[in-house]
Amino acid sequence: MTDLFVDRFMRFNVGQGVVRLDFARVEDVDGEKNEIKMSPSSRVVMPVDGFMHFVEQANKLKEKIIEQSEMTTREQTNKPDSEEK
Repeated sequence: MTDLFVDRFMRFNVGQGVVRLDFARVEDVDGEKNEIKMSPSSRVVMPVDGFMHFVEQANKLKEKIIEQSEMTTREQTNKPDSEEK
């Protein structure tokens, strides 16, 4: 299996029974202008039914991430202040 790292999702296209997902990577960061330059890096192409299954699984993952984040926030909020030394 090959890992694919991308910084951002850019756009999609649906046609002839397939979904094309275009991703980008950070090309350059201009700190003075506070701008990021992105460039296309990868495209994932899959049949529509495969994409629909992917979206279903991605939504489940999203809910788990939100749940974990909320749990972490609650734990941090309920932490007693550290003892003074």
